[in-house]
Amino acid sequence: MNLSPLPLAVFVVDAEGTITSWNKACEKLAGYTAADIRHQTLARIVAFDDPDGAALPVAARTDIESSGSLICADGKRLPVRITVAPQSYDLDLPGSFSVIMIHRNGHGPSRYSLIQDLPVADIIEGLPCVFYVIDQSGHLLLWNHQLEEALEMSSEELPTTNVKYFFDEKERPAIVEKILTAFDRGGSAHEAELVGKHGKRTAFLFHCVATSLGSLPCVFGTGLDITARKQSEQGMRVRERAIYSSVNAIVITCYTDGRNQIEYVNPAFEQMTGYTLAEIKGRDPRFMRVEGCDVHEHQRIHDALERQTSVRSVLRNQRKNGEIFWNDLRIDPVINVDGEVTHFVAVMNDITEARHYERRLHHLAHHDPLTGLANRTLLQDELKRAIEFAVGNELLGALAFLDLDNFKYINDNFGHEAGDVVLREIASRLRASVREDDTVARVGGDEFVLVIRDQPSTQHVADLVERIRRSVGAPITVAGKEILPGTSIGVSLFPLDGDNVDRVMRAADAAMYHAKSLGKNNCQFYSTELNQVVHRHLLLEASLSRAIRNDELTLDYQPKVDLRTGKVIGAEALVRWRHPEHGLVSPEEFIPVAEETGLIVPLGEWVLAQACGTLKTLRALGIGDFVISINLSARQLRQRQFARHLAEVLEGHGVDPRMLELEVTESQLMDRPLEATQALAELKALGVRLSIDDFGTGYSSLSQLQKFPVDVIKIDRSFLDGGPDDSHAVITRAIIALGHSLKLEVIAEGVETQEQLAFLRQHDCDQMQGYYFSPALPQDKLQAMVCSDARLPG
Repeated sequence: MNLSPLPLAVFVVDAEGTITSWNKACEKLAGYTAADIRHQTLARIVAFDDPDGAALPVAARTDIESSGSLICADGKRLPVRITVAPQSYDLDLPGSFSVIMIHRNGHGPSRYSLIQDLPVADIIEGLPCVFYVIDQSGHLLLWNHQLEEALEMSSEELPTTNVKYFFDEKERPAIVEKILTAFDRGGSAHEAELVGKHGKRTAFLFHCVATSLGSLPCVFGTGLDITARKQSEQGMRVRERAIYSSVNAIVITCYTDGRNQIEYVNPAFEQMTGYTLAEIKGRDPRFMRVEGCDVHEHQRIHDALERQTSVRSVLRNQRKNGEIFWNDLRIDPVINVDGEVTHFVAVMNDITEARHYERRLHHLAHHDPLTGLANRTLLQDELKRAIEFAVGNELLGALAFLDLDNFKYINDNFGHEAGDVVLREIASRLRASVREDDTVARVGGDEFVLVIRDQPSTQHVADLVERIRRSVGAPITVAGKEILPGTSIGVSLFPLDGDNVDRVMRAADAAMYHAKSLGKNNCQFYSTELNQVVHRHLLLEASLSRAIRNDELTLDYQPKVDLRTGKVIGAEALVRWRHPEHGLVSPEEFIPVAEETGLIVPLGEWVLAQACGTLKTLRALGIGDFVISINLSARQLRQRQFARHLAEVLEGHGVDPRMLELEVTESQLMDRPLEATQALAELKALGVRLSIDDFGTGYSSLSQLQKFPVDVIKIDRSFLDGGPDDSHAVITRAIIALGHSLKLEVIAEGVETQEQLAFLRQHDCDQMQGYYFSPALPQDKLQAMVCSDARLPG
């Protein structure tokens, strides 16, 4: 490339200031010929403005900008700016300096003035890159406007600054090395960032070529702005690192002619599957699929790849060691600039543990934790499906409700751990009694439900349920002790008894209630008649609360007679319900309802208040030694504050506690004997009398009976039914003797005949009550009887 002489005059001088080479600009600016300049000294050609300039050695002026004059051949002096720099970056070549002079014309040398005389000026200015010429001192001799813009410097500043200062400090040694390489070897190339005067950074790819301008060695080159490319490369590196470091397995396949071949897998994939890239590169990723599994998902993936669209799937794959794992897979196509799919990227996430956890959660949400049986939620789903299938296919199904008859007794007497063992054993027996497609559920503490599908006949269902009842009722041994569970079962048939979940369940529940009301440990099927009974039960439950509030209840009193004197010494309060629509409702009908619903508590409070009111009235009539007994329910006995409440009622009515007798059944006492003993002790401390009702029908022992602080035992009416010589009479005599041996009073209830009365008197029974003397009487008639001193004939 031929360049015209540069208007930037450069001398090369030795340490003594003798000129050894120069460029053409020297000749042009100063008017010297080569012969004129050769061997001249710097002092001959340049006059420094500072007075001591001539005396300073050249080395002392290194990297110092000075002003002075270029002494031309015709004697004229041309004002210039002068910069002295070491001639080479190479420290092995000392003692040579470049003296750069720029004409000071008032405006300084512009880029245009420097290159306007060059024949290639337009080309240099039009280059899509920076262009530069550097001498061996590292200073610019020539440049274009792109360099000025990149460095944010004017054309006056550029030639006086060493080019190494155009770069970041940490890069300067490498830049110097590249320039030296260009001078030594004829060229070099490197990437670096130019740092602008105001901090602007621009990445360039530089190419340098060594040449000379006249006798002046130099390097010229270009710098291509690669900022966008560097940013792209950085983004690529970040993305590549992200792929490499991703915890998700990533597979990149090359898509050619409809075939996918593995091109890259990241370390997460290798760790997840056990396969290395070297082992599987070039293979179709489908080699990991589990044949026969997730066929629908495989087809979805195949169709998406055919359409060259994205797809997401959850399916199973196989590791190198043969282990199956669940994979959440996302596949996306990669499209080139021509719109063609060249690759697919698959991201794989091992969700095996999450899948197992999800299944465990689903199982916990739908199964009983103790027995592993279905819970109420799953039961309803299964029953719904079973009913719909039965209706659609004209089949017969059954729903069986099972309620353990004495589970509370098991828990209280054997402990809750034993209760859990019993529940698990019964669950196992139920599962073994039905088919795999049937459903066994636990929906409460001691409640189980069976959904029995596809039965040939009602009789077949009845036989199956009876076998289940016997199986459940078989003895269970826990810690060496034998436990007899027993169960009441209610059965409804679908679609005969209902064609939806609610109707079928209500029917089975009604049947089970009926089974329990018949004495427990039996099976009952739902019927229309049964529905009427249950409906009446529900009506009673709804109206009993109203009855307590609306004074529909009354108390009648059955007199108690001293068998020695024949005198009426007390009475048992018996509650009566006169329903406004149904008339007189038997206590045998509404008392169980009150017990089940908890209404027995407010009912008992009402009875207590009425009885105390009657005692208060009798006392006002002068009758102070009369005792009224009331029946105490199990719920009342277990109430923590019952004794305190009773004391408040007695005090409120001004009643002597000795005038009130509380009757509890033998079964109540034996249900929770320790709690019962404590509760009776609290009541006894108030001064009230205590009586055991229905004595002889329970399971108490003599040792247990002695622990209860009672005053009276009542012989159950069932022991008076036979003649004087049958077994019942023997039991009656034993009860009377037992009571007296324990210093307890003995009263017989249900006495209806002269023979019964004679038998009781013969064996020294203390008191009696029953129709033989008097039925239950309203309060006014009782008062009249007592006031008239009516007596039992001798």
